[in-house]
Amino acid sequence: MTLPPEGTSMHASSFCSLGSKLFFAAVLVSPITSLAQSDSKSLRNNYGVSVQDLKLAGKGHAAFDKGSRLLEKGDTAGSIAYLEQATSESPEHYKAYYDLGVAQFRLGHLAEAEQAFQKAIDLTGGGFAPPQFGLGAIFCKKQEFLLAETILQRGVELESGSAIGKYYLAWAQFGLNRLVEAERSAEQALARNANLAEAYSLLARIHQRQRNAPAVARDLEVYLKLDTHKEFARRLAAKIQQEMAQDTAASVIAAIHP
Repeated sequence: MTLPPEGTSMHASSFCSLGSKLFFAAVLVSPITSLAQSDSKSLRNNYGVSVQDLKLAGKGHAAFDKGSRLLEKGDTAGSIAYLEQATSESPEHYKAYYDLGVAQFRLGHLAEAEQAFQKAIDLTGGGFAPPQFGLGAIFCKKQEFLLAETILQRGVELESGSAIGKYYLAWAQFGLNRLVEAERSAEQALARNANLAEAYSLLARIHQRQRNAPAVARDLEVYLKLDTHKEFARRLAAKIQQEMAQDTAASVIAAIHP
């Protein structure tokens, strides 16, 4: 995984500025080498993907390994040439296409990322969840929330234990203004990964829209403790608190002057 507007058009400027950065901070933008450390049910249980894994032992392996590790270390731009080489040498290398999508996503090249994620999905017959989470995140960023939700639901069906899948699903549901569902999905994300700071910032936005000030305060308190990008976290928390104060003031004025 951006701060969706009320219904379809509230605080659009916030959606595109501070909130959009959360998509790039989320665990989704991790290469296969990182994802392999987590519980990837779709990768282990889907026979079609397992057969393809056997085919990937030869061509493209060295380039993929180099590109993936550069990506994991943060050298996003440097990883792209190797990942493209891997896909060229092995057109069936769905993992290389996924990591290439991650790299392009990190750099803000959404069209290229979308194409790479979709290729990974096509190669696995939709049997590999991570690129579906990636594609869903892109559609969230483009504010195409209904399409994002559909794709993310498919990914979550494959990998129900994914915190990131639930996190992006919550963003899509928030964008559709289905707050109860969004709150539930965000809480499910945290049940799977209690240290996912971005889920707390999302919950703060959900509770803000529900005008639940005590819950917003609790969400932001945990968010500020967890987020490693402290300056950004403080700015986002201050922005949410400011908006809450403005909403309260507007409600008071409306009550006095109906």
